[in-house]
Formats: sequence, C-alpha cells, structure tokens
Amino acid sequence: MSTTNASTELTQVAGSALRITALCLLLLGVPFAIAQEADSATTPESDVDRLRGLLQRHHGADSEQFVDVPPILGTSLEMDPAYRETDLAAALKAPYSAEKVRLRGDELSLLLADVTARLNDPQTADRRSDASMFGTIRIRQGGILVSSSTYSLTHIGKYQFFGHAELDQGRNVLGVGDAQWEIELSSLDEGKGRHLLLLVAPPREDWRLHALPASAAAQLGDDAPQWLREPSTDVSPTL
Repeated sequence: MSTTNASTELTQVAGSALRITALCLLLLGVPFAIAQEADSATTPESDVDRLRGLLQRHHGADSEQFVDVPPILGTSLEMDPAYRETDLAAALKAPYSAEKVRLRGDELSLLLADVTARLNDPQTADRRSDASMFGTIRIRQGGILVSSSTYSLTHIGKYQFFGHAELDQGRNVLGVGDAQWEIELSSLDEGKGRHLLLLVAPPREDWRLHALPASAAAQLGDDAPQWLREPSTDVSPTL
C-alpha cells in the first residue's frame, strides 16, 4: 500500500470518527460545528486535533456530568439492632400526644382525660349507632408473618372505641377499615402481651389509635370508668 493511499484511509477513518462523535454530541444537546466536508483533504493529525477539541469543549460545557464520584460500596439497609433499640425506647419515652400510638402504662390517665373531655364536649357529634367495629393485627418477625388475628372494638361514645389485642415481638400491624398503624416491639422489649386499644374514628377526619399494656387499667381501681371495667371480646386468631 502506498503512502498516499494509507494517508487517505487514515483521513477517511478520522473523518468517520469525527462524524460519529459529532452525532453523539448532537444527541446530547451540546452545540458544535463540523468544519470538515466529506471530500476535504485535511490530514489525520488535524482530524485528531479537531476531535480532541470537540471532546474538550463538550467536557467543559457539561463539566458537572464528568465529576468523579467515588464508587458506592455495598452497605446494608438493616439498622444496627442497638440503634433500633434506642429509637424504640426513645419513642416510648416521648411525651403523651394525640398522635402517639404506643403509650406507656402511666399515660393511661392522660388518655382517659382526653376520652372524658370528648364525651363531655357538646360540640362533638355522637354516633347514631352503637355497633362495634372490627380490626386485624398481623405480626411479622424477621419479615415472616407469624400471627394474624381479629379483634372487636366497642363504641363508648362520640366515635370512640375500646378493645383489646395481643401484641408480640416484631412488627405489629393493626388495621381498622382502611387505616393502619404499626407498633414495633424489640427482642428486649417486655411490653408484649395483652394491650388495651382506644380508637378515635370520627367521620371525615384522620383516625387515631392508642395502645398500652392492659395491666395499667388495674392500677386505677375504683377510678376506672365503667366501660373500662367491662371485659371486651377476646381476639380471634385467623392464622
């Protein structure tokens, strides 16, 4: 092959590479101009320089796209059990509020004060029916469903309902209608067992659920309201 033919082939290869690069830049939305026509007689060196210039201008225009990002090392999404224990303990120690789902036993008096205030509020509409509501509880341990049961909730007035459910270690998902609440008990938690449930379910408002150890009711003695003294229907296992 002669020197002239070799030079021509190199020019054609470089020209093709230039067009491919230009097309890629066009698809990326980067402005550019092709100064070489198909039949131009530029040297391979000038084509290479032109390619280098286009790439440099492209990198300069979109420098943020070429910032070196350190590789993401494999990390576990599972939270350290020690941190999880701390989070759960902190949530339980948080002050009482209407939005707090899991309550401590010593917060029962605060809950009863809210219940009584709602019952005595003349501005709060009462429910026409005293029919009970029914809920479900599903307990998962390590992602595996280990228990499923239903429970009933007795209407005590002003769209407030009372009942019991059995909670266990793991994720306890309680549902009533379309509403759901989650209570997580750690492996070191001593709060598992029978829990008192208080549901506030007014129409066209967000429903609120509270759960606390049923043993707390015994500490009230004669101060316990009548509805709290009456036994509620036990849970019925479905799994």
